[in-house]
Amino acid sequence: MNMKTKVAVSERLESLDVLRGIDLFLLVFLQPILGDIVRALPQDNICHMVWEKVFTHVEWEGLRLWDMIMPLFLFMAGVSIPFALAKYMRGEVSLQKMGVRIGKRVILLFVFGAIVQGSLLDFDLNSLSLYSNTLQSIASGYLLTVLIYMFAGIRGVSIAVIILPAIYTFGMLAYGKGYGPDVNLAMVVDRVIMGRFAPGASVNDLGVVQFAGWYQYTWIYSTLNFTTTVLTGLITGWCLKSGWSPLQKLYRLLLLGGASLLLAWIISFFEPINKHLWTSSMTFLTSGISIVLMAITYYLVDGLKWHFGLMWLKIYGMNSILAYMLYNTLEVSSLTHYWLHGLKQYTGDYYPFFTELAKVLLIFAILRYCYKRSIFLRA
Repeated sequence: MNMKTKVAVSERLESLDVLRGIDLFLLVFLQPILGDIVRALPQDNICHMVWEKVFTHVEWEGLRLWDMIMPLFLFMAGVSIPFALAKYMRGEVSLQKMGVRIGKRVILLFVFGAIVQGSLLDFDLNSLSLYSNTLQSIASGYLLTVLIYMFAGIRGVSIAVIILPAIYTFGMLAYGKGYGPDVNLAMVVDRVIMGRFAPGASVNDLGVVQFAGWYQYTWIYSTLNFTTTVLTGLITGWCLKSGWSPLQKLYRLLLLGGASLLLAWIISFFEPINKHLWTSSMTFLTSGISIVLMAITYYLVDGLKWHFGLMWLKIYGMNSILAYMLYNTLEVSSLTHYWLHGLKQYTGDYYPFFTELAKVLLIFAILRYCYKRSIFLRA
């Protein structure tokens, strides 16, 4: 873990911090407390239906707002790459030094992901999953993306953003088992390569690996499209770093986002939109939405300098990994219950809302403290 002071904050792309802040605010603040409110309401309340359609994942095919959180996270990792690698691309940083920096980032993201997943700290090989977390998908997508960018430039990135999803879709269709649970190529690749270390896998008394039918997310084969998501972010970041005017950037990115959405619609005729498998149709759909969101946010924040009511989101956006880690690993239920248990007799079914609110406000306080003192967790 590398906690360090950040100088020259003004050099950052503020719109990226704001959009990342929106993503993390939804993930570690709004959704958790809204969930406790909805669960306390009668089952026939319309809020249950709204919650189901907005703040939960689709069961298999389709896309909801909540399914955008992870793709947007990956996309924004790509947006930052042209800025982070600017000195290397200008020849001011050696390949060796950049390689060490990239390797360190990838390793830390994999370790952080394993910690969040809860398997690393078991110190037990029987429960260890090698690849099963959002941070790990960012690590793999980031690694392949920076290698393509460093050695093939923006032209190579533009080619790869078409070739990688084409390979994914061709392989899935050629395998001939379709896109259903268990039998699809992406799941088979995970189970063959990771074996007992695949998510949800266990070993019985006879030493036979058994795979849990309830676990249907895929990782290794899906890395082709994790990388595509990060690549679309890199192309967006490259456009934002260019010398075009803010209005030109807005128009061009809106066109790029529209093209991505159109491509997603075309692919959807023969490949379902499926986040579990991270299909190519889903990749271009979420990337198109992400490009449009990034373009609008950039034009407002960095173009028009419209900061009113948005800058507090940087508290989450500039420490996104810390926010993610804190929410997933900070266990404060005994503390919040100790201080708030007296409310239970008055709040009834709404009591979990108050304990959850206390947790997310504590996390916000920690993030705000770090933000005010320019302390950021960098992987």
